[in-house]
Amino acid sequence: MNYIFLRSKSDRYSLATQEKNIKDYMHANGFRIEEVEIEVSALSKHLEDREEFREFIHSLQEGDRLFIYDLRALSWRIGELIQILNCIFNRKIELIVTKYGLKITKDTPSHITIALLNQQREANKSNKPHTGRPKGSISKSKYDKYRETIIQMIKEGKSVTEIAKKLNVSRSSIRDYIVSRELKEIASGSSKVNILELPKTECKINNKG
Repeated sequence: MNYIFLRSKSDRYSLATQEKNIKDYMHANGFRIEEVEIEVSALSKHLEDREEFREFIHSLQEGDRLFIYDLRALSWRIGELIQILNCIFNRKIELIVTKYGLKITKDTPSHITIALLNQQREANKSNKPHTGRPKGSISKSKYDKYRETIIQMIKEGKSVTEIAKKLNVSRSSIRDYIVSRELKEIASGSSKVNILELPKTECKINNKG
C-alpha cells in the first residue's frame, strides 16, 4: 500500500505545501495514491501521547510505502525521529521523503539518514515549534470522507454551491472546510522537488534496539 502522511498546519509549512509536493512526486514517479492519513495533533505533543499516530505506524505492513514531505512531519524531536525510523525499518517499510526525492529503508546508507537528522537538528536550533495548540490547527471533520471528491470537483471548476449540492451538505460548512483544509491550494499549482546534496561515504544502518 502507498500511504501519504500529512501533519496539520505547522509553523513551517502548510498542508497544501505538503500534499502538493508529495502528489507531484508520486505522479512523476508512477506511484498510485491509495491512502491519505492526516494527523491533527499539536507539534509540541510528545510521541507517547500521539496514540493515533502510533497506531497508524504499527498498522503498516512489510512492503508498504510511506510518503512524507520531510522528517518534521513525523516529529521535530531527534530522539523521537530515531524511534520512529527504527520502527519503520524493522517493519521493512519504505519511507519516501519527497522534499528531497529520497527513499529510505533499513538498507539505505546511513550517511543519508544522518544527513537528514543533522539537517533537522540544525533547523530546530533556530525554529522550534510553538507550544500548545498551533495557530490555525484543525480538527477531524465529518467531511474528511469527501476530501478527495471535493478536491477533484474543485479541479473540475465546480463552485462551492455546486459541491455542497452534490454532497447534500451545508454550503457554509463545506466552504469553511475547503478554506481550513486549503483544498483550493491543493487542487491547483505544483511544487518543486529539491535534491539534497549528500557526502559520498557509505555505511549500513544498524537498526537494532
